[in-house]
Amino acid sequence: MGITDKLCKTGLAAMVAAGALTTFAAGSAHADAATIAGVANSQLGNGPCSLGGYGYVPPGGIGHSCDGAGHKYESWCADFAAWVWGRSGDVAYVKELTSSAASFYDYGVRHGTLHRTPQVGDAIVYDYNPSTDWAQHVNLVTAVNGSTISIVGGNQSGAVTGYPIANAAIGTYVGSQRISGFISPVFTGTTSNPSSLPAGTLVKGSGSTVKVIVGGAGLAIQGSDVDADHYDLSHIVTVDDAAFNALPAVPPNGTVVMDQSGTDNSRFVVVDGVALNIGGGDWVSGGYSTKPQMGVPTSWLRDATQRTLGTGVVVLDQSGADNSRYVMVNGAALPVSGAEWDADGFSTRRSVGVPGSWLKDAAARPVPNGTVVMNQNGADNSRYVMVAGAAAGLTPAEWTGDGYDDRPLMGVPGSWLARAAAAKPADNVLLKGESGADSSVYVTANGSALPLTVPEYTDVWGSRATTGAPEKWLADLVAKPLANGTVITNASGQEATRYVMAGGKAVALSAADFTALGYDQQPLRGVPGAWEATAAAKTAPADGTMLLSPDNTTVWMVVNNGHKRPMTPSEFGPGGYSYLDVVRVPTALTAALPGA
Repeated sequence: MGITDKLCKTGLAAMVAAGALTTFAAGSAHADAATIAGVANSQLGNGPCSLGGYGYVPPGGIGHSCDGAGHKYESWCADFAAWVWGRSGDVAYVKELTSSAASFYDYGVRHGTLHRTPQVGDAIVYDYNPSTDWAQHVNLVTAVNGSTISIVGGNQSGAVTGYPIANAAIGTYVGSQRISGFISPVFTGTTSNPSSLPAGTLVKGSGSTVKVIVGGAGLAIQGSDVDADHYDLSHIVTVDDAAFNALPAVPPNGTVVMDQSGTDNSRFVVVDGVALNIGGGDWVSGGYSTKPQMGVPTSWLRDATQRTLGTGVVVLDQSGADNSRYVMVNGAALPVSGAEWDADGFSTRRSVGVPGSWLKDAAARPVPNGTVVMNQNGADNSRYVMVAGAAAGLTPAEWTGDGYDDRPLMGVPGSWLARAAAAKPADNVLLKGESGADSSVYVTANGSALPLTVPEYTDVWGSRATTGAPEKWLADLVAKPLANGTVITNASGQEATRYVMAGGKAVALSAADFTALGYDQQPLRGVPGAWEATAAAKTAPADGTMLLSPDNTTVWMVVNNGHKRPMTPSEFGPGGYSYLDVVRVPTALTAALPGA
């Protein structure tokens, strides 16, 4: 490792103390950082008096590594690093560098290239002390592989040596020395390879658009970003138009980003151009804390967080805590069973790690209404459209007649599709036939669809969106009686009575009944008032309905068009009736039914 550099400089300490490290390295000229890495690597094994006995001399001539008699003249890590930068031919202001390791830190402060993310060609300064403008050591980054970097430096065990540094970041200890900062060189001229520039470099072609380099991509800077994100437009690299236009528009997958303005401390990971929020629990468990954090333009981040991962992308929990795999369909993450993983071809797709908290939210998100799906394995040619969380089956006539064949058809896991096809649509969703041949509108309640009169639609539900549904599937919902035990009230709020459904009849509940029969523990569903009035006017529940009132333990079955007969315990159990289907009703109802 390094020996204490004997030369120190003053003048920039106050500036350094006043300003924190920027997230970006700024640049103002041409660069191929690989040249710096190549020059540094070519010197491995050399001592202080290499190069024909002259040793390493900074371009400005202040300092040298060899005393002319075959021995080192001084602690020469900065002599070597400055010599390497000078040999690239394109580093600007290189004559400002001296035998002091702190001169590299000063260079970074002066030219805006002091930053947090190691890049190839960077100088790494160790143990910088702003009060004395002194540093312990400096070496150069020759390769970056995730959070591990390779470095080469002079005066390390008496020679030019290299080694890897894991989890390289501000504050990382390398032996007894602590990393204080990464400093990118400022390059001169016009580059044809802008993607190799340090993160944070501002670039432009012949037009007016300015982009910032992030992970080799070029993200456009909007006018609103310049002041808010503290971009210095006096430091812009001019690049070839073809190279400028060819810059990737999004950073590589796995890049950790944040708002460059610093107004939001949230962190995001980039996956296929989408910025996914990293929850607090994911920061360490998902390994994101070990990755460089890149500031990005506020406008770009806003747009990236509003995008959704593409349909068909296979995702998994980055932390590995959940071994399940999911496939993205219109913003929702659908679980893939073990059998489907290979049989349906999901194993052949690229799997992408995502934050666990984000994945949990995506798995709970319903597939949007109108999404057309089919079983991914192709064994079943049936087509479905998603309506209120349920997969509604399509007839062949509806497939073409209602225009579903014009929509993207998305393959989904068969096990998920079977559950969705059996699911009830969500409550309080307005439905109408997709073809438009029937203008009637219905509202869902506990798996049924109840008709709305025109006044009810206008007065109560008119502000809500209406969802198109296949006619046959909708007709089946309309024909389906509202399930026994469903507790309802008039959605308009004009009538406060609550009812329980029993065999198609809405049975009125007093306040005492509502509590005593336990219906205050069940969902209370708002229904159209006209439909409710019709159901309440029925004289008796439909035959076959089983009733229980609090006056005794007898279960009654409605028979013979509104009569009742007592049921025996032997009628319940395997192969018989279930007590779960018995409806609890006020005593007045069972008392009013004549015996069979």
